[in-house]
Formats: sequence, C-alpha cells, structure tokens
Amino acid sequence: MACSYVFSDDKSFLQDLDYILEQSDQCPSLLKSQSCSIQLQKQQSDCKSNVSCADLVDLERGGCILQTKIGPIQYGMPPETIKDCLNLGMEVPTFYIIPSKRFDKRLGISTAEFEFPAYFNFFCKKKQITLICTPDTEKAIRTVFQETLLGPIDHPDLALDFYHKFPKSAYPDFHKERSVFSKNPSNLDEKLTIDHLLKFCLFDENNTATITEGDITIKIVKDNNSFKILENGIYQKSIQDVFTFPSQYYEYIVTKPDDYRAESMKNIKSKRDAAKEQCPTPLLVKQLPEMTVEQKVENWVIGNQYQRGGEKKLSVVLWDQMGGHVESGSAIFQLDIDENKSFTPPDFGVTILGCSHGFDPKGSTSGYIFWVNGRGIMVDPPPFASYHMKQMGIPSILICAVIISHCHADHDAGTFHKILDDTRVEIITTRTIMNSFLRKYSAMSNIDIDSLRRLFIFRPAIIGIPLNIYGAYFNFFYAMHTIPSLGFSVKLENKSIYFSSDTFFDPDQLLVYKNQGILSQKRYEHLAFVEFKEDLILHEAGVPPIHTAQSVLGKLPNNIKNRLYLVHTAQKDLKKELGLKIAKTGIENTMILIPSNTNKHLTTIRRLDLLSTIDIFEHLTLKNVRWLLDSVTSEEFFTGQDVIKEGTAGDRFYIIESGLARVYSTQKGQEFERYYQVGDYFGESAVLSNEGRRGASVEAVTHLKVLILEKHDFWFIFGDGLGGQGPIIQKMKQLTAARRSKAVHCLFKNSILSELTPSQKTQLEMIMREHEIEKGTVLWKVGDKPEFAFIIKRGTFAFYDSPEQDLEELDSGAYVGELKAMIENTAISTSIRATRKATIFKISKKDLISFANKHPGIYMILIDTKYVE
Repeated sequence: MACSYVFSDDKSFLQDLDYILEQSDQCPSLLKSQSCSIQLQKQQSDCKSNVSCADLVDLERGGCILQTKIGPIQYGMPPETIKDCLNLGMEVPTFYIIPSKRFDKRLGISTAEFEFPAYFNFFCKKKQITLICTPDTEKAIRTVFQETLLGPIDHPDLALDFYHKFPKSAYPDFHKERSVFSKNPSNLDEKLTIDHLLKFCLFDENNTATITEGDITIKIVKDNNSFKILENGIYQKSIQDVFTFPSQYYEYIVTKPDDYRAESMKNIKSKRDAAKEQCPTPLLVKQLPEMTVEQKVENWVIGNQYQRGGEKKLSVVLWDQMGGHVESGSAIFQLDIDENKSFTPPDFGVTILGCSHGFDPKGSTSGYIFWVNGRGIMVDPPPFASYHMKQMGIPSILICAVIISHCHADHDAGTFHKILDDTRVEIITTRTIMNSFLRKYSAMSNIDIDSLRRLFIFRPAIIGIPLNIYGAYFNFFYAMHTIPSLGFSVKLENKSIYFSSDTFFDPDQLLVYKNQGILSQKRYEHLAFVEFKEDLILHEAGVPPIHTAQSVLGKLPNNIKNRLYLVHTAQKDLKKELGLKIAKTGIENTMILIPSNTNKHLTTIRRLDLLSTIDIFEHLTLKNVRWLLDSVTSEEFFTGQDVIKEGTAGDRFYIIESGLARVYSTQKGQEFERYYQVGDYFGESAVLSNEGRRGASVEAVTHLKVLILEKHDFWFIFGDGLGGQGPIIQKMKQLTAARRSKAVHCLFKNSILSELTPSQKTQLEMIMREHEIEKGTVLWKVGDKPEFAFIIKRGTFAFYDSPEQDLEELDSGAYVGELKAMIENTAISTSIRATRKATIFKISKKDLISFANKHPGIYMILIDTKYVE
C-alpha cells in the first residue's frame, strides 16, 4: 500500500469527488490543485512519492504529519489545521494523535480542534477520522461533539432567552429544526450520530494504541513525553508530546510596543521581520496586513491606498444618507487622509476580521468588530484575533465585549484567546448558547465550569426587546442552523446594521418546513419575512440547508443587494453574476456608517467609558467621577512632538485618549524605552513629588490625544476629595517606589510576566513591595497557610522538603507563589528558603487574588503553577 491515498486507475472516483467538492461550495477542488496532484496520483507500494513514509512534516499552524503506509498520521489539531494540508497539497489525514495537553491555557486555544477535520473527511470524502487518545479524552471529545455536531441535548432555560412578552408560539423547537440537518447523508432515513464521523483508537494499559489495515499494523506507544510510531514492528519516528503554536504568538517581545530596552522602533521592526522569516505567520495576519506606526490612520472607511505626488494616501469612500455604497459621481464624497495618524474607532461601523469559512485554504474564518461609540464588540473572534489586532495597532482596551453567535469551531475558536487577553471582558449571548459554550470548553480544557465562569462577565442576550449596549440598540433573534445560532440587528441614531449569523434563509423551503410541522407559524414568519431595511447587511452564504444559497440572495431586489455584503463565503465561490459581493477584510476596509466624534454630545460619555477601564479609578465615587470629568482637559500632539521632557518641572498628569506615545530616558545608567497606548497614563511621579521633576521624556509616535489633569486637581480628586490621601494616591506612591526600585526590570526577566501589557505591568508594580531577605531565611514551608507570593530582584532561592527540591536555584525575575492555595485557603505544598542574601518584591495574598481575578490570562497560568521563571 502506498504512503498517500491510493486510487484505482479509473479516475471516476476522482471525478466524483471533485464534483462533490465543487458542488459543496465549502471544499476546494482537489483535481484542480497542482500540488494535490502528487497526492492523488496512483502510488506504488514501495512509496514512490515525493514524501517518504518516515518523513515528518511540520505544519504552519502547529503540529506535524507522519507519512505511513496506511496514510498520514497527524499529531495535534490547532484551529483551521486542514488549511495547512490543503495549502501544502497534502492529503487531509484521517488519523490524529490527540496531544496530552488538549488546551493551551496560556493562549486560550485548543490543540485538539477535531471538528473541521471530521467535517471535511465525512461530508467531502465520505470517511471517518480516527482519534488516537486516552479513554478520558474520548469522553471529553464526545461531550464537545454533542454540543457542536448535534447541539445541546436539552434546552431547560429556553424561556429565559426571551422577553416575557415574546410569544411562546414563536420560540424555536430546536429538536424539530435539527431534524432537517441531522441526517446521515449516505442514508437519509438514518439519524446522524457522533460515531458516523469519529472512530476512537484508545491507548491500552501498556500505553499502546494499535491500528490495523490489511497487512499493515501501526502501533503508537505513549511514554512520558513522546509518541513512538512503529509500522509492522519497525520503528519509524518519535513525536514529542509537546504541542506548540507558531513562535510569534508566544514571543510578544517582537510584537508588543512596550519594550523597556533602549531600541529604536526600526530595530524592533527588524527583529519582528526576522522572527516572521524564521516562522511564517498563519493566514489571518496575511489577511489583516500589519500596520507600522507610520502607517496607521485615524478614520478608516471603505477604500484603497494610492500614490499621489510621492505621498501615500488613503482613498476613502463614505456612505450616502441612505446607507448604500454609491459609485463616484453620485451624492458621495472622498477624503484624502494622511496615514501618519493613529487608529481611531468610528462612532458606528464594522471591521471584518475574516470573511470565509473553515474549508477555504486561502481565506480566514469569519469574525468581526462592531464599533459602537468608539468601543469595539467582537463577534465570533477568529483564532488569535487579539494577537493580530495588536499587530494592527488596535489596543485591547478598545474591545469591551464579545458576542458568541454559536458554538461551531469556526465561530468560537478565538473567544478564549480574547478572554485571556487582558482584563475581564463581557461575553454576550443567550443562556442556551452560553451553557453549551461552557460545557464544550470545560470538556476541551479540563477546567470546571465554575472556574471558567469566573474568567469573564456574562451579559445575557434577551430576544424580543431592544437591548441598549454601549448606546446602540441590539435586537437579537435565533437563526435557523444545525445548533442554536444568534443573529441581530443593531441601530445607532438613524443608522443600522443587520448580521444574519449562520442561517438557512429560503422563504419557499421554510414554507415547506412549516407545512411539515417543523416550524410554527410565528417562527416561520420571523425566519421568512425578513425586511432587510438596515443600511448595511452582512449575510452569510454557503451550502443549504446548513447555510443560505447565493441563488436565494441573488433574487433580492437591487436596493437590498446594494446594501448587502456576503460573509462566511470563499472568494472563489462568489457568484458575481447574481449581483452579489463579499465584504473586504482588515481595518483599511472598515465600513463606517457614522465617523468618529460626529456627535460632540457623546464626548463626555466616551471619556467616561475610557476612564472606567483604567484600574486606578475603580475606587472613585460618583461625586469623584463628576469632579474628574469637570477638571480634565484635552490636548493634541503630532508625530514626533514632545509631550514632556525629562528633568523639566512637572505639574500635569496625562491619560492617553488615542494614539501611541514613546516614554524614554537617556539618563546614564537609567536608559529605557517604553510605548504607551489608549488607556495608559504617565506623569504621576512628578505630580506626587514635591520636587516635581520629570523622570522621563514622552513623545508622540503617532497623532496623539491626551487627557490632562492639573496637579492641584489631581490632589483634590484623588486626595482631599477622598478624605485625605485616598487609595489612588497610595497606589501612585507605591508605583513610584516600585519604579525607583526598578521592579519592572524583574518583570522583563520572567517568561510570562514580561508578556503583560503596559497597563498590566503598571498594576502589578503597584502591589510589589520591596523587602531584604537574609541568607537561610525560610519564607514558608509545607503546611503553612499562604500569605504572599514574591518576585526575586536579586539573590537565589531553593525549594526543599517538597517534590520541587531537585530543581535548580531560582534567581532574578522568578515568581514564586501558590495562587490556588490562596484562593481555596488551603495549605502550601512547598518549602522555600534563601540560599543567598536577597532582595524580593512581596505581593500580598489579597493583592495577588485581586490582580489575578481582573486578568484571566494571568489567573489561568498562575492557578496551576508554583513558580514561573
């Protein structure tokens, strides 16, 4: 048997397969792929292919493939993994080894995303996939697939998804609606089950999994850190059981603008480019081009770059009063916007992060940012969307919420990546979808549901009444899909956007389902009689009945199609002859219905929104907030302009409202450089000090807008206004002390703490208190109740009388502490003492728990560890 898939001399099977793939609108044509021809040609049993049977192929998104005589075996299954195979011209495997670590808690991404390999093989190739795993993993995967393939078993809280006046006769009957989709395509009289798509090959008591096909027997032997592959008893390869994503997702040092090193932006960029050359970035960043600080623009609208007079500009097309895109010559105007500006979100609009589907090797899965009064609401974040937003210069502080439309992997795979990105974020969806999401990710990550709930703020979407979210009114509805799927329309002032979610829209066929008793009269009316009155319509398209056929949308009147953009659709599948178009991706193609700062009356509200996201203001009373808003003024600086100079007198406190600033010092022995974005602040040291001298310089890297508080107002609002030196003054003084002690230098020596955002580092500095420790001092021992954690500034420490005693000594930059014991109020399981005279930064139990609870990514890392170097 050949290494790759074996076909007979007769090409009829290939032609049939190609026809299926072409007709599906969801799978690429295999015959038309040049690189696939190698994999699809007739192979001889002596493995005369371009890849030998024992070759190991690394995949772009992570994981690897081993060619064997029963076909390729893949280790690890990151999101969109089948696209790597399709782009390489390789056969999509049917055998998969599940990593022991199924979920990367550091990134919030699954390493065992089996959904689309299963869908591709079953629906496109009529094959099952075999998952090689432990019995516990099989149980977890069946739980996940129940939620994603078949949908929740029951919907006990369905009534809570609806406003109490919404007619119950219009509720969806998910079990009946699922009957349309949950049929075995090979036998329509048979109900689709998990076992139609999946087979499991389990490790036995000897940690061996065995696969036999014909006269070929493959054994996978699992030891502590690897899988050994044997073919008919002959050793082939060992695969390390350590799944890693592309290095740039871990190496934030070359992607985040917060370096304290005295490097120029040019050097940082060259390092970033070098890192990308060594490890290419997966598809999404190619879809969303990285913007350097010199290229960011303030008001992105629909348009393209062009050259004029040697100066780069952006041709911007605005929307007419009817909300439709109008060609040149009509009642519309263009603006030339200098690209030397920072990104400022619109008052109302949408950025498309990805516009394709899970089977398209050339496109990114669908995802969106809806901008409402300058705040971002992500809808169905694609994998690593937060990372790519940082690449584009969109600060995470601007994204305040995530809407989950449904629990298919191409719609929720990036949600936990965003949840773990920074501070706690709001998750907006119905209770039914939220419960399904929690069951799915609890099984996937092996984290209990209660712990997952603590990582975010759940804001229930209620169907049947407009919900005011950040000043816009959202009307949610249940679409018709294989599992519960949430669409919405959203209105701000006199503009509106429609988002279909994954849905089957076909009035004629919906009438058939109504007549068959699958849909109630009211439910049918809600699904079939969509008015499409919104200014902008984002509607999915794909293979019916799981999705909406383009032929149906093509029949809509032109006045609707002019406002309609297809999403969840591959560019190659677009039927232009129907008058349809696909939404463009990237911030440069942001569709703006209301430009930024159009309504000047909203300025105070937007500033309040910004201030509410800044950690130091969490203790302010309503009266203090009023004083703050009354006292704050604003000022603008242009690229390269100094905001403050090191050594000069200082009597102002600054908060960045938009743009990017460089904070640096050229003082000998004190040199550093750091970059601040929206929500970061500076100038506190000078306003707290009697001397009032600036300890660093600040210059505008881009067009910069700052909020300013004079020294006397600062002391009144945060000091006397809180009955003396209130908690904010105390925090500021602690921050000043920590910075004098160079606490942040210790953070940069730590593999995890170095990756914190500038705001997170600032918050951590505020709770770090310096202490001197004598050699031999025991900080705690097994059985003690935890009172603090610490970060080593200088000196060394060693564990003793505990399993960690064989580790090497810990030195500068190492974090030591047991967060789990602190939260659960249980005894410490380690003993540790100073092996040299040392200086440490203590973090109290109360402060560490509070810090971790505010930052889910830190919580997820520290909850299961006792030290981090």
